[in-house]
Amino acid sequence: MPLDEQVLTVIDALNRHDFDALLGAFEEEAVLDLPDGIRVIGHSSFRDTLAAYVLRHDITLSDHVIMADGAGFRVAVECTLNGSDRRDIDAGENGEAGPYALPAVMVLEREGERFSRLSLYAGTRP
Repeated sequence: MPLDEQVLTVIDALNRHDFDALLGAFEEEAVLDLPDGIRVIGHSSFRDTLAAYVLRHDITLSDHVIMADGAGFRVAVECTLNGSDRRDIDAGENGEAGPYALPAVMVLEREGERFSRLSLYAGTRP
């Protein structure tokens, strides 16, 4: 599968919250790095941690621009991270909660057919 199609498959699975389909694009010992500094390694930790993060903040990615290196080992996706703080969990001191959109970058790395790393970088929230 061409690299850009593979990336779009990952984004689509993430947006549909289909974490089993998303894992199919990653090696067994894949690394996940999240904006809040969490790093996990391996399919089960990757799936559980990403699912908890995405579902808690109701995250989807939109407005993608895919940029790949010439060899196809690394790809960066400039995008908008859309999320929503839940009033019962994430409200700040002054009760702020609700939907937001942040500039974000997702970096994917691979050496073979599957990705070995997903790193997500976002503005300030979540």
